[in-house]
Formats: sequence, C-alpha cells, structure tokens
Amino acid sequence: MPRTKMNPKGGLTGSKHFEKPEVPEATPEKPNMENIAERIKAKFDSGRETAQTVANGVSAVASGVKNAANGVKAVRRAFGGGSPLVTEGASEVLDQAKQIASGYGVELVDVKGHMSSDPYEVDDSLGEGYTAKEANEKKLKIQRQNNKLDVRLERIKQKRKIVSIATEEIKLVGDLIDYATTGIETATKVVNNQIADTNYQLKQSKLEESEELLVQQQIRTQGTINLTEGVRTEWDLKFKKKEADNKRLELEVEGALRQNERKLEEIEALLLAD
Repeated sequence: MPRTKMNPKGGLTGSKHFEKPEVPEATPEKPNMENIAERIKAKFDSGRETAQTVANGVSAVASGVKNAANGVKAVRRAFGGGSPLVTEGASEVLDQAKQIASGYGVELVDVKGHMSSDPYEVDDSLGEGYTAKEANEKKLKIQRQNNKLDVRLERIKQKRKIVSIATEEIKLVGDLIDYATTGIETATKVVNNQIADTNYQLKQSKLEESEELLVQQQIRTQGTINLTEGVRTEWDLKFKKKEADNKRLELEVEGALRQNERKLEEIEALLLAD
C-alpha cells in the first residue's frame, strides 16, 4: 500500500502554527542496472525512436480494428431484419426465455420479491400455507399423480419399443423380399443360360445341315460338270448327223435334177426323130 505524503506545514490541517522544517528525503542510489539502461538508452536513442514509431503504428492498427468492430456492431444494431440476439445482453435474452416459458403456463418464482421481504416477518406473498395434514395429503396426491405419470411414461417407452420391433420386422420383411427377389433373378439367369445353350445347339445343328447341303450341292455340281462333256459330244454328233443328212438331201436333189435333165433330153430326141 503506498505511503500517504504528509503536508510539510504540519499535521493533516496544514496550519502555519505547526509548520515544520522540510527535511529533504534521502534519494537512494540507483542500481547499476538502471545506469546501464540509461547508457544504452542514450547510445541507442535512434533505435528507441524507431521502436516507438513501430509501436505507434501497431497502436493505430489496433485502434482501427476496434473502430471497425464497433462499426460492425453499429451496423447490426441499425439493421432491422437481423436477430436481436446479436446485440442484446444476457439479461434481456433471459427475459425472452421467461416469456416463452410463461407462454406454456409456467408460473415463475419472483425471487426478488421474496428476497426483499422483511426477514423477521411472514412472507404474505406465499399465502396462508397448509397444515401438516393438508401438506401430507397434497404431497401424497402429487406422489400418486407422479406414479400415474410414471406408468404413462413407461407405457410410452413400451410403445416405442413395440414400434421399434415392428420397424425392424418390416425391415426384415423387406430383406426377405430382397432375398426372394434375388433368388428369382438367379433362377432367371439359369433359365437364360439354358436358353443360350439351346440356341447354341440349334445354331450348331443348322450349321451341320448347311454343311450337308453344301456337300450335296457340290456333288450335283460335279455331276453337272461330268455331264457337260457328254452333252458336248452328243451335240457334236447331232451336228455331224445333221450335216450328213443335209449332204444326202443335196445329193438326192442333184440326182433328181440330173434325171430330169435326161428325161428332157430323151423327149427332145424323140421329138426331133419325128
């Protein structure tokens, strides 16, 4: 705790009658460290001024940040569409919470009213109160009501368990349906496999039939090729026979002409002889 500086004129009143001579206070000798600091300060004064300039700059930046924060707060206060919880104090928010509770029918205790009453007098705000019998009856009734509520709560929990079991059962039904569907899809794949195998065998049979038809066609083609030479010879002979027939006919015509000429000569000779 700092020592109170006494008035040199005497006492606490400062009266001249009690003026006392001033006694110079002894100045303690500064430690060596302070002397060293002063020498360093004098030697590096320019460095200190530079550091002070930097410190002033930092202080200015900090002030700017603080002013900017205050400006944002002012903007939020002026913005009508924002939430009031951004700027309101804790007590104001607590009052809003109490209003919400009152809306649900909760009657809150007036703590300040009860605390400010005379501690040696009866708190009239609490009413006449109950006798021990009345209090026990009400507490018993409340306990019975709590038991009833506990039963209802347990019943609700039981219903939730039933719903959970029913939900899991429905999921199980879905899983079984998925299982059955997967089985049908697998069986369908087997049928498709058999269809593919049958189609493969059918294609093989058609290929074999086509190969046999090809062989037969090749045989017919070879037979036709073999007949070609005989047909050629046949037609060559037919052509030669036709030529011979034509030649014979020519000779017959030529003989007939010559016979006719002889007949004419005989007739002419008979005519001339007459």
